Amino acid sequence: MKKVLICDPDDLFRCNLKYVLESKGFVVQEASRPSEAVKYVLKDGFGVVIFNLQPDDLNGVQIFSAIKAIDYKLPVIIVIDGDVSLSSVSSIIHESFRLFQKPVGYNEIEEAVREAIQAKVDSK
Repeated sequence: MKKVLICDPDDLFRCNLKYVLESKGFVVQEASRPSEAVKYVLKDGFGVVIFNLQPDDLNGVQIFSAIKAIDYKLPVIIVIDGDVSLSSVSSIIHESFRLFQKPVGYNEIEEAVREAIQAKVDSK
């Protein structure tokens, strides 16, 4: 499934990443808030979620866990804003498909999306 959910509060990042992914043939849904992302995951099927995690955001960690509880096989690519201590997100790092720190290239994320979708297909 080439359907991607991007959850990031940065409008410009979401818009640019959506443009890149759609130009490569992906169907993209956007969410600006993590709570929105959970609603979309509950309602729609996705091949992968790109999830922004703010530094020391315990709510973001809880939302990530909620997404994985809905579909534990759903690959989640985490994008972290700014400096973050790995200890604050260590509980979810092992559950994420890939972890990037901004600034990150859109092509790097696109490659990770392809790999995540393929991994999900292969796990069935």
